[in-house]
Amino acid sequence: MAQTKVEQLANELGLLPAALLKQLQAAGVSKQLAKDSLTEKDKAQLLDYLRKTHGTKDEKSKITLTRRQTTEIRKSDSTGKSHTIQVEVRKKRVFVKRDMSESETSKSDSDKLTPSPAPPVPKLPPVPSLDDTQKALRQEEAKKQAELIARQTAEAKEKKQRKKKSVTAEVKESESAPIALTGTTTIVAEAGTPQPSPTEGTLHKPVVKPEDKAAKSEKKKKQTKQVIWKDDISGKRGHKTRGDLSGGRGWRTRRDKHTKTPSEDQGAHAFSVPTEPVVHEVMVPETISVGSLAQKMTVKAAEVIKTLMKMGSMVTINQMLDQETAMIVVEEMGHIAKYAALDSPEAFLSDAEELPTTELKIGPRAPVVTVMGHVDHGKTSLLDYIRRARVASGETGGITQHIGAYHVETERGMITFLDTPGHEAFTAMRARGAKVTDIVVLVVAADDGVMPQTLEAIHHAKDAKVPVIVAINKMDKPEASSERIRQELITQEVVPEDWGGDTMFIEVSAKTGQGINTLLESILLQAEVLELEAAKEGPSKGIVIESRIDRGRGPVATILVRSGTLKKGDILLAGAVFGRIRAMWNENGKPVEEAGPSIPVEIQGLSEVPVAGEVIMTLTDERKAREIALFRQGKFRDVKLAKLQATKLKNVFEQKGEIKVLALIIKADVQGSYEALTHALEKLSTDEVRVNIIHSGVGAITESDINLALASKAVVIGFNSRADAIARK
Repeated sequence: MAQTKVEQLANELGLLPAALLKQLQAAGVSKQLAKDSLTEKDKAQLLDYLRKTHGTKDEKSKITLTRRQTTEIRKSDSTGKSHTIQVEVRKKRVFVKRDMSESETSKSDSDKLTPSPAPPVPKLPPVPSLDDTQKALRQEEAKKQAELIARQTAEAKEKKQRKKKSVTAEVKESESAPIALTGTTTIVAEAGTPQPSPTEGTLHKPVVKPEDKAAKSEKKKKQTKQVIWKDDISGKRGHKTRGDLSGGRGWRTRRDKHTKTPSEDQGAHAFSVPTEPVVHEVMVPETISVGSLAQKMTVKAAEVIKTLMKMGSMVTINQMLDQETAMIVVEEMGHIAKYAALDSPEAFLSDAEELPTTELKIGPRAPVVTVMGHVDHGKTSLLDYIRRARVASGETGGITQHIGAYHVETERGMITFLDTPGHEAFTAMRARGAKVTDIVVLVVAADDGVMPQTLEAIHHAKDAKVPVIVAINKMDKPEASSERIRQELITQEVVPEDWGGDTMFIEVSAKTGQGINTLLESILLQAEVLELEAAKEGPSKGIVIESRIDRGRGPVATILVRSGTLKKGDILLAGAVFGRIRAMWNENGKPVEEAGPSIPVEIQGLSEVPVAGEVIMTLTDERKAREIALFRQGKFRDVKLAKLQATKLKNVFEQKGEIKVLALIIKADVQGSYEALTHALEKLSTDEVRVNIIHSGVGAITESDINLALASKAVVIGFNSRADAIARK
């Protein structure tokens, strides 16, 4: 026999185990703990006790008859084979003893209400006489009991009359009110028929009476007659909306015999789902995935994909959509689309730039002068004389390969010079120098004339809209001719002031020092005309002039400060590189604590080698700087992949024939050198042999470079850089 514990039965009945134990003990079942087990006999004993205490009768006697009938059916399938299927039919009938008739029930009720004659009092043995006080107490108790009985009977009569009055009022209201066209029908009970009282004190479901079955069948007949007044939608499949007032008649809602109608479950909860679709304001960024767009509209991603398929585009849940397409999809689905602000971290920088700068002190700054010209025309020698130092002998072959940045203190003021290389391969570095400069000094050798790099320097200066001062160098040579230089430059629309133009021509000699002071005066005069100003306080901004990896110091960058004051310990952001300035040196290699506008410095402490030409700025939050740098790295990776895909499509037709490919890996000491080498080597590609630069970078040749070369069968070229010990092996 299956036995249950006291606590299990208490959970089923919704009682506390302590209360159930009390009832069991009152019923004569000796159970002390909640973990004690109960048998069916104990449960029956408890049920009898509860029936007796609650004044209910025993369960009606019933007879159940079960009949089984087995038959066989032969069925053939698609192949023609026949199978025998056994079918078993079970019939079950329950016979229940009928209740008393209505007359008998009314009679028993009247008997209960009328007081029955008192039974004859049996003769008792003589009792000793009571005191007067005891007699008075007993009489008072008898009076109280009589009053209580009279009050209870009066309340019962008033309750019955109240019920009858409310039923008759409801009937009158239902007759007077017009019939509403609703999906549910209400059945009003007649005033004459008494409502069946619910059975109390039973643990099991009461047996259905035959009269109840008959009443149910009559109700069904009445409902079928009133189906004409129902709404057509209620019996059919619900429309696909965001909800229904009934709360349970949406699409895919099954209707079976056990499901309650809305009228039956009216008091379940007060919440009602909106019948109309909810319209959202969707903020659409520059790019958004299909899944994210669906989440913003609070719909499933399949709905968005379906809408895009209707528009003629096949997409996946993770595919990125541009802003215009996303806005069309949002409007197509009935929502309001709005342009969202850039959710990229770079929006933080644009907000910071828009801050008012009226509170910052703005003062004059030194001009940034770029010295440009053809190779070996004496640019570095001219600067060498100005700086009283000899730099040209230290360069490879006497030719400048790096942008040298120096600031010079003169009697008339400070000037910052940028020395750009004049060799043909260093076009990008010259363009970079022209972008950051205020004045261009074009050096032309008097004995050599205008050369290709001279013309290129003129074009760079015109593109940057920068004033040009022409310095005719090597005037100490006997074959020098300044008139020839003037005539050649006029053809390039560089007209001297003597001939009615706006360009100053100054004859100088870097060897003897002729005209150097005049050149400096001309530069400072031009700077006064330009009225150069910058904020000396606040967050600093600048430009990366050159960058390299220094052995022992790591990534080192040469920075020209444009505004503000750059201090040691500032958090710096340069493109996709960030870091904190750990050390700072001037052009002479001496450590400095801060640098103002137009002063070039070398800094150490960046995470990687920054790209030359990147704008640098200081931030107060290191976490924000890291976030922006990582975001830019991801963007750069996407652009690089897009370019790679474009080159693959471009080279489809080239790959038809057998083209030999020379794979190269270039490592240089500074970025400008490997840029120049990359451009020069790519120009060597022909129809038969194509040069493919697999990797180019700054620093020593490492083990990873050698591994890459072995895997891709490439040649490693080191320009002024050495291989480490592991790479040599």
